[in-house]
Amino acid sequence: MKLYQPVLPVLAAAALVLAACDRPEPAATPAAPAAETAAAAPAIQPAPETDTEPTAAEAAAANEQATAVAETGGAADEEVKASGSGAIELKPAAGAAAATPVDWEYEEGTHFRRMTASQGTSSNPDKIEVAEVFWYGCSHCYNFDPIVEEWKASAGNDVSFVRIPVIWSPTHQEHARLMYTAESLGVLPEAHEAIFASFHQKGNLLAKEEDIVQLFAGLGVEEDKFREAYNSFGVTSAVKRAENLTRRYGIRSVPIVVVNGKYVTEGKGIKSFADMLNVTDELIERERRGL
Repeated sequence: MKLYQPVLPVLAAAALVLAACDRPEPAATPAAPAAETAAAAPAIQPAPETDTEPTAAEAAAANEQATAVAETGGAADEEVKASGSGAIELKPAAGAAAATPVDWEYEEGTHFRRMTASQGTSSNPDKIEVAEVFWYGCSHCYNFDPIVEEWKASAGNDVSFVRIPVIWSPTHQEHARLMYTAESLGVLPEAHEAIFASFHQKGNLLAKEEDIVQLFAGLGVEEDKFREAYNSFGVTSAVKRAENLTRRYGIRSVPIVVVNGKYVTEGKGIKSFADMLNVTDELIERERRGL
């Protein structure tokens, strides 16, 4: 049995694009619809109109209630402060007093993009999904990998971290297939590290069938088991989903982080990996508060 047929011709082309971590132009896949990439704030619903004029007592009571809300900023359980490093530090509110409104450090359009409609995630509904979109051939993704690994260890029990391989071309499809094959075989952590090392430490682009088989053999996977998983319906479906999400999320460069299928960490204000993760932390906190 041979590997999934396109693997040899398209993986050989990887050497021509290893240095690029941006979407190729012209793009092989259609651009994301404008409705998905435009930032939009949630609409504020108007108060229902009434047919009768309120009495003086009702008006006074309503005015007193509105003043109280304006002074307290509404009910909240904790105060959020931005630390000097840009990370979010939570401070419990003093006594029974309501917390002041959050003064967010990062701005939509400068540090992140909010999609008009939330997109699909693969995590449980009670989790906040943080998805790193990456490519094994990207040197920036390779350098980001140990940093995001350290970050996710302290992300919180309510956070689900996943990886989505970007798919802009047939070459990206084959690299994504490697990741999902490893996941289906239960060796993803080891394979993820080994694939990155093959590309960026050994200069082996895994363009040959025997190289791919050998890499998985080194992880204790028998050749027939590898081939069965590599060509399976489940892996093929996962690759198609990653391609769909690449388009729906409007991914133009990697590495990048998508929070809960709603926010994308991109903008002129992000100048380092630390910036990206600090923005991610704040977006997670926004999701915790239901914003």
